[in-house]
Amino acid sequence: MSEELKSCPFCGSREISTPHPSDFNTWVHCLICMAEGPVKDTAHAAIAAWNTRAGEKA
Repeated sequence: MSEELKSCPFCGSREISTPHPSDFNTWVHCLICMAEGPVKDTAHAAIAAWNTRAGEKA
């Protein structure tokens, strides 16, 4: 996966997990404060959602 994850929007940590796949979806989470990004169908979509910040266009 070549897409770089932004730091956590809540605690600022750079210790961010790569997408966690489950049977039907995937998500990204912070290893420090345990914040989770939205659940998406693909790793690409999960990373894009995590990297989107308030005030930015998706």
